[in-house]
Amino acid sequence: MMNRGMRRELAGVAALGAAAMLLCGRRKSAGVLGLAFAGLRWWPDPGESFAGQSVVITGGSRGLGLALAEAFLLEGAKVALLARDEPELERARALLIERTGHHPITVPCDVTDRAGLATVLPRVSRAFGRVDILVNNAGAMVVGPFDRTRRADFESLMDIHVHAVVSATQAVMPVFRRQGGGRIVNICSVGGKIAVPHLSAYCAAKFALAGLSETMAAELAGRRIQVTTVFPGLMRTGSAIHAETFGQPEKEFTWFALGAILPGLSVSAEGAARRILNAVRYGDTEVVFPSSAKLAVFARTHYPELFAFVCRRAAKYFPAARAGLRSSGAASAAALDRRFWFKPIRILAERAERRWNQQPNGAKTGALAG
Repeated sequence: MMNRGMRRELAGVAALGAAAMLLCGRRKSAGVLGLAFAGLRWWPDPGESFAGQSVVITGGSRGLGLALAEAFLLEGAKVALLARDEPELERARALLIERTGHHPITVPCDVTDRAGLATVLPRVSRAFGRVDILVNNAGAMVVGPFDRTRRADFESLMDIHVHAVVSATQAVMPVFRRQGGGRIVNICSVGGKIAVPHLSAYCAAKFALAGLSETMAAELAGRRIQVTTVFPGLMRTGSAIHAETFGQPEKEFTWFALGAILPGLSVSAEGAARRILNAVRYGDTEVVFPSSAKLAVFARTHYPELFAFVCRRAAKYFPAARAGLRSSGAASAAALDRRFWFKPIRILAERAERRWNQQPNGAKTGALAG
């Protein structure tokens, strides 16, 4: 079946072919290709409805996970939220009931606990009668220079971004086999396509997830399981306070938090959720957003040396690697609150934190949900 992304790519090929035929004076061929372009580009496709479908979202208690839950519920889906922190889950449930009028299921679960996932997902399937969509969204972030990044940082991020996705997918596969198919949404990152200075552990895990997800998409298609990989850039979800920073924690938090709240560099949580739902609705294999992320990926793919040069220059302006304490984003934000220039950043960030249930007292420092 041809999805929206494939139609758009074929439309682009047809447009280039039509232009080439015109230049060669072959007007009939150009006309045929022009009609093919128009048909592929504007073929009506309402996409699938999520009404009545069952959705499981890991890391669903805050941030992007909560925004996705709200969007699915508003379209009439049944939603189960998985996260580690029970009070946070209850706050999320109350927020979603207030905003949508629908009642999601909440299930306390650590996605890095393989045995726990193996029991939770079948239980959700029994409660809903089936599982149509699994959203692998749970994640974590550590920010700091490579030579101050511990081996444990790489291991913990691989656990939550890669091993947990494997465990959740393997746990839901028997359900998909029984019902004849399903859909998997892997929330990756633009950091899974381009390397970002001072995010070495995060990018390593996301690059691994991108490769895993692409392989899953190829292999599972024959079993009627659609895999969509999402590569978002920075999002205004308020999640910066859950990042762990080190080297010079306050300076690291400043650049990361600033990028995550500026409209030109980041996308709203609502906008991100809308784009992800549309990608799943139309069967897209992958989606990259916002435009700044698409531009960066294009530059990295087509001009790798120039892109590497720019990254090397940019890295010189990042905080220098120094031995020092590690800090949660919340602690760094509290320390920076005393500085007048930081006030506007905090005002904007706090709006997102309140909207998307970001509390500084999460289950574990460094854990976040998108």
